[in-house]
Amino acid sequence: MKNCESNSVDSMIAYMPEAVAPPRKNGELEFQEPWESRSFGMALALYEEKHFTSWEDFRSRLIQQIAVWETENTDHKDNPAWNYYEHWLAALERLVVETGMVDKRDVDIRANEFLAGKRDEVFY
Repeated sequence: MKNCESNSVDSMIAYMPEAVAPPRKNGELEFQEPWESRSFGMALALYEEKHFTSWEDFRSRLIQQIAVWETENTDHKDNPAWNYYEHWLAALERLVVETGMVDKRDVDIRANEFLAGKRDEVFY
């Protein structure tokens, strides 16, 4: 892999190993739900704004997240529960919590509020 620290975001995504690269359709990034593109954009924005200094900080968490899921789901190739962006989001959550950008309790509170219907999705 090329040194992704000196490359554009597009290059960083392009050089991700196939096993952890975002899904594509006809060469374009593919998102099934609005939250998927939002979580994708949040990771890129946090990196571009220097909230974490190395793309590898995120990428390594994503690789680990996917590897754990594959270990727990030996039939992962055909498993309908597979969603790339769930792993992307979990890796992003780990990154922002582990680096102190966000407190884990705040993440849990907001998630529970959303699940309980006390928060709505935000559309712009």
